Amino acid sequence: MNARYSAVSFTPVEQINDTLPLSIGLSGGSGTGKTYTALSMARGIAREITDDPSARIGVVDTENRRALHYKSVFPEMLHFDMQAVDDSGEMIGFPPERWIEVIDAAEAAEITVLVIDSFSHAWEGVNGVLDLQSQELERLTGGDEGKKNKLGQLAWASVKPRYRRLIDRIVRAKMPVIICTRAKPVMQEKSAKTNWKEQNARPTKTRRKDVPWDPAADGDLLFEMTAMVILDPSAPGHPIHQIKVADQFKNLLDPAAPMGEGTGQAMASWAKGVDEGARRKAIMDEARAQARNGKEAFVAWWNQPATKESRPILRVIQTELGEIAAKADADREAMDSDDPFATPPVEDGSALTDEQIAERDAAFAEMQRQQNTEPRTDG
Repeated sequence: MNARYSAVSFTPVEQINDTLPLSIGLSGGSGTGKTYTALSMARGIAREITDDPSARIGVVDTENRRALHYKSVFPEMLHFDMQAVDDSGEMIGFPPERWIEVIDAAEAAEITVLVIDSFSHAWEGVNGVLDLQSQELERLTGGDEGKKNKLGQLAWASVKPRYRRLIDRIVRAKMPVIICTRAKPVMQEKSAKTNWKEQNARPTKTRRKDVPWDPAADGDLLFEMTAMVILDPSAPGHPIHQIKVADQFKNLLDPAAPMGEGTGQAMASWAKGVDEGARRKAIMDEARAQARNGKEAFVAWWNQPATKESRPILRVIQTELGEIAAKADADREAMDSDDPFATPPVEDGSALTDEQIAERDAAFAEMQRQQNTEPRTDG
């Protein structure tokens, strides 16, 4: 066998009994219950994984020891006060490599679940990603403001890979991780296109049109999470804005109820492969397929006796199913029309936000840099 592939080994799934990776993102403004919710969910996850009511949970606290406000409620907490200065008082900030070191230490300590509150310092804190990019841009331009627009992407090219390594380290963590990030309110505007409903004036990769909050984090982090929700001050602890929630979790995250220990326990059950998440997803996928036949056909399917027991599972995607059915009816009506322009054109997804364009250009610049610096192997 070629030595290049000699270390590659495939394992039958029936022999794999490890707990699946679990990373949960909680974002929100002040007063939304991020810390308490994260600790409660961590307790549920830890107890389910270990079957030990006193299982330890680790907390990385950058918020002036805010997690210690709950030390009497969560005596199983192991606390790390992560400050911007080291023991000698030197300013070190929150660069990506420091967070990787913290995760390594948590694994070495065999912590069952790790809560990071708040990870926003990695993005916008001292020596965080934005600060590092600004420092690199200052170095490249020598303070010349006229050069900053031209060299901004080059500055990103040296910082983004460091941040990407941190995100990869979070994804590869051997323990479940709950990450809290701050969120800021986003300016809203009303639009006739949405029946004068309020929506974000300038959506970006991390800023959805229908969510009035902008997480202080990068899209790479948000969408690597197993589940990502934004909390709202109107209902602390409730998963009001569900940015990324797999079908397996939709029944667990009810906007009308706060997340807590039971939520964490149920998510851990899924990670252990002992819950009915796959069955719930199959039911939802079948409902979506039926909705693509249009409203009339979907209602007929919905009212079949065999479907009635699935209704509680499908209620959480009822709005989505209605939109699918309405689109199917509209598409059918347009196709039957004599007007060749009645069918709306298919969007090719080529429109990018300014931030996405910047990230694309930075990635391309980094690729070119690596190609120019790596030694040739073609003789």
